[in-house]
Amino acid sequence: MMQQADSMKFGRVAFRNRVHRETFIEMVNALGLTPPVVIKPNWGFSVIYTEADILDWTLSAIDDEVLVVESYGWARCREAVEEKKYGSYGLDALRQADKWFLHYSGIDEVLKKHGVEYLNITEEVWAGRVVEHETISSIVEDAYSPLCMRSLASSVPQRLYDLSDGSLLSLSKLKFMGDDIVISLSLKNLFGMIPGPDRGEFHGKENGAMNPSIVDVNKIYHSLFKTKGVVEGVLTASKGMTLEPQVFRNCGILWTCDDLLELDAVVTAQAGLNPREVGYLNLAAQSFGDWDDEPVSLAKKHALPKFS
Repeated sequence: MMQQADSMKFGRVAFRNRVHRETFIEMVNALGLTPPVVIKPNWGFSVIYTEADILDWTLSAIDDEVLVVESYGWARCREAVEEKKYGSYGLDALRQADKWFLHYSGIDEVLKKHGVEYLNITEEVWAGRVVEHETISSIVEDAYSPLCMRSLASSVPQRLYDLSDGSLLSLSKLKFMGDDIVISLSLKNLFGMIPGPDRGEFHGKENGAMNPSIVDVNKIYHSLFKTKGVVEGVLTASKGMTLEPQVFRNCGILWTCDDLLELDAVVTAQAGLNPREVGYLNLAAQSFGDWDDEPVSLAKKHALPKFS
């Protein structure tokens, strides 16, 4: 990594290099999360995910009521690690895979240590413990344009709705995706709030529905919560959308902000990419207001070395 200041500000976005436990906790503390706090980690793949240490540090920074949430996926399983293939689509297999992942990753011990509950969104939706479609649609339309993917309004668990006076922390990982998505950051991380495991409707043909789906799920949770974001590549970051991504280790980098769009635009620029060429960022700007070009330009001048 090139020599640069360990701590910098790009507008509202805080950046830290050479991050360790204490500095991580300090930056999460500075976000001023309002309890109760819902944390959405990045557990889409069992080959690259928000590690137990990162979750431990995050929970250590929050001395309030916390709920960790994620939904089922076919790539969070033993098969992805050992055989480089997706797991079973069956309900029992998904439940077993989720249990295996929590133990394999050590996350189950972190949750136990902090006395924090993990809520699986898919299970809540399958059980019908959700808010009425009309209620969510009305809340979204009070703040933003109507949802493009209207069915998403039927996928908000009642448990989350009941906590909506608090903060939602998108605890995302730096992941270079290539192709249509380009880069996965804090806004894209909330795509995992869609229950799954089959999100084909929201991917669309050749990922044609991904951008509006990402923006729509963010409209929902921006309407309900005070959303704040972390993008981290402290222990790992990755490149590639396959079950065998290129993994970059011990990058030690961290960004935080109370505005997910500005956060993602700055990170994209500092990662050497043009945020104007990321479809879901441009679409999100139409709903949430455009990002400030000045901090993005500054971040570009302090670009990290190329990930290759």
